[in-house]
Parts: sequence; structure tokens; C-alpha cells
Amino acid sequence: MINLDITLIIQIIEALLLTFILYQILIKPVMSYIKEREAHFQSLERETQELLASAEETVRKYEEALAKAREEGVRKRELLKEEARKVEKELLAKVMKEVEEYKAKWAQEFAKQLEGVRKQIQSNIEMFASLIVERVLGRKV
Repeated sequence: MINLDITLIIQIIEALLLTFILYQILIKPVMSYIKEREAHFQSLERETQELLASAEETVRKYEEALAKAREEGVRKRELLKEEARKVEKELLAKVMKEVEEYKAKWAQEFAKQLEGVRKQIQSNIEMFASLIVERVLGRKV
């Protein structure tokens, strides 16, 4: 059975005193160290989040710049294609004109040569006629 005398009060005081001393010596420093570590980890987590946000922003800017550069490249390529088409049309028109001129010149030359051959044949028609008669009839006329 429990005796309610002065020793009980002394033991209660001893327990309270021991609790206070242990709190001041052990628990309070450990708790402050744990709080410091928690604050440090929170600051590291904030810094990590800021770095991630900065990296995401940098990647976004890079992608925007890349898209803009691609757009510019496509636009320049189309301009170059259009310019090449114009040059091609000009060259083709020039070549077609030269071909037409050459064709007309050749047709004139051919017509002159044909007329020359006709005149030559016309001048030799008597001779050809006598040759044909000689061959068909088998005698000289």
C-alpha cells in the first residue's frame, strides 16, 4: 500500500526537478537541432523549387526561340523557293524565245534550201524526163 508521507512529496519534487533538468540539458537542444534541420530542409526545398521553376522557364524560352527560328527558316525557305521560281520562269522564257528565234531561222534556211533544190530539179527536168522515157521504153529519145 502507498504511504502518503513526506517521501511521496520528495519523490514528486525529484521527478519534476529531474524532468526540468533533462528537458534543459537533453530535450531542448535536440528539439532546437531538429527545428534547425527542418528549417534548413525547407529552405533547400524552396531553393530546389526555384531552380526547377527557373529551369522550366529556361526550357520554355528555348522552345519558343526554337519555334521562332523554325518559323523564320520556313519563311526564308519559301521566299527562296519563290525567288527561284521567278528566276526559273525568266530563264525558261528566255530559252523559249531563243528556241523560237532559232526555229524561225532554221525554217527560213530550210525554205531557201528547198527552193534551191526545186530550182535545180526544175532546171534538170528535161534530163530526168528523157531518162525515165529511156528506162520505160528501153530506147533513147
